[in-house]
Formats: sequence, C-alpha cells, structure tokens
Amino acid sequence: MNANMSIYQFHRPTGTHLEPQQSSKPIMTSSFEIRPKYIEFVQKQPFSGEGEENPYTHLREFYQVCDLLCIEGMSDETLKWKLFPFSLTGKARHWYKLNIGSAHGDWKELYNSFLFKYFLISKVADLRIEILSFRQLEEESLSESWDPFIDLTLTGPNLSILEEVLLIHFLRALVGKISKPLMRPL
Repeated sequence: MNANMSIYQFHRPTGTHLEPQQSSKPIMTSSFEIRPKYIEFVQKQPFSGEGEENPYTHLREFYQVCDLLCIEGMSDETLKWKLFPFSLTGKARHWYKLNIGSAHGDWKELYNSFLFKYFLISKVADLRIEILSFRQLEEESLSESWDPFIDLTLTGPNLSILEEVLLIHFLRALVGKISKPLMRPL
C-alpha cells in the first residue's frame, strides 16, 4: 500500500474481472477461432432459467451443437466451456456470472452446478415416481405408450434404474388393469 494514494485511487475500477474465467484444460494451439455464425447457432437455443425449461434438454441440444465443431488443439470440454455462456439468457446468464469462478475452469463442475441449480432434487424424486407409476392411456397402442415412456426417462438425470426394471414398470403400465402378479411366487 502506498501512503500517497488518494481515496479515489483505492476505489477506482481496475477491470480485473473483465477477462472470462479460463478453462482448466489448456489450449494446445497458438490461435483458434470460433466463428460468429457458430456462436449465433448456439444462441438460437437459449436457456433462461425461467418457467418449465428443462436443463437436461438444453444440455443435450448444446452437446449436439458442440459435437459439430472440432478445433485442433482444444479439448471438447474447453470448447463447451467457451460456448456455454452464449447459450444462456436472463436469470441463467446471471447465475453463470455469479458461479463461473467457483467452477475453477472445470467444465464438469460447471455442468453439475448448472444442473443442481435448475433441476432440483425434488424434481428428481418426482421424475422417479412418475416413471415408476407410468400408465398406458385407455386408447393408446403399445408404440403410442412407449414413446412418452422413453421421453420421460430422458427428461432428467440417470436415475440408476436398471433397464430390466424400467421394462417391468412399462409392462405393468400396459397390464395395469390386470390384478394378477406379473411373476409367479417361488
């Protein structure tokens, strides 16, 4: 600290927070370009953090877009790190600005923090219940029931429900009106 500094000098903006947080994965090329058209493409599928938006759906679509681009010397995680803020608007963009520093440049940490914020644990429990209590509608065919069932399983995190268990619950949805057990007792 310099004793000759004025109060103004202590309080003036320094611009230290203007540089975006760097990815923890180093970029192994001396130069790269993410073309503006590509950024515009990412911005066309924004996530605002409001209403009934699903962060899993947003990230699934974001990953599909990122898979279209490969920059030599840059990891996929760094590419996602650099493009992700362009996919956010509104409250989600504000959340990003407040939380980017706590991710320490790690894409997976940012990814998990984003999901934790926008897909509450209560939604996970509700999703599990909805999947396990799924029922076929009265006039639905097998294929008409299967599509919404699979869509439901893809709307959130991996619930660690074995495929066999999912199939049993789907079968139960189809024979929900039958009171007999699905398996004979041993």
